Amino acid sequence: MKKGFEKRFKNGDIVYWCHNNGRGEYLVKNGMVDEQFSDAVVIDYLAGRERRLVNGIPIDEFESQTKYKKLPKGWTYNTRLFEITYSDLTEEEVNYQIDIKNPEAIKKAYELGYLVKDCTIFHGEIEADITKEGYRIVKKYPMWQHHIDHVSIRPDKVYFTYEEAKSEVDENVKEFERQLTLTDYEWSVEHICKNLDIFKAIHNLDERDIDAYREFILGMDNVENIETRVYQGYIQWKYEDKKRWNYIEI
Repeated sequence: MKKGFEKRFKNGDIVYWCHNNGRGEYLVKNGMVDEQFSDAVVIDYLAGRERRLVNGIPIDEFESQTKYKKLPKGWTYNTRLFEITYSDLTEEEVNYQIDIKNPEAIKKAYELGYLVKDCTIFHGEIEADITKEGYRIVKKYPMWQHHIDHVSIRPDKVYFTYEEAKSEVDENVKEFERQLTLTDYEWSVEHICKNLDIFKAIHNLDERDIDAYREFILGMDNVENIETRVYQGYIQWKYEDKKRWNYIEI
């Protein structure tokens, strides 16, 4: 069994992980465990309880209108035909302090109903459907709109404490800082060697075989402008301003 995959989580556990937002930024996320498989932990995001009202009706109770109404006098395209407001927080909610570093505080907020599973929140749109027949207020989910309310993560990347996840975040930030110190040549060599390692693993080659490819590529001019890739089981290279990928024969 891979290291870290022996960790076991149960339904309802509050856990943490290192999240990459896709823009090179790492941060600590938390959520509630739903279930665990041998190689994945399914975690629900948590969110503040639903407080939105559509014309005074709780959004969960609001249903799309089927009957068309007459547009109001003086209507223009800028006229608001419905209002989204929010119910008040209770005094207890206002005074409750959620320490995101404390899993017990998060769990208690969930048990009190201050936090809910994000999958229970309506993430579609409320809009006015206007035609020559009149207008109606509808509740809809656009086909192109997708909301992620849970994630599945490898067990070794899920933590019981904020500090463990923060440690992984810090490691990723340190890697960025290390990369900033590299020269263009060193940066290119690192990527060349990464692809050679992949090539080595695919064909179960020994280090002597890989050294021959490494010496070939690193012996060329302008190494900092060379790209490499593994394509259809072969290692290829090209200069970044060229289109043609080249095979290597040793």
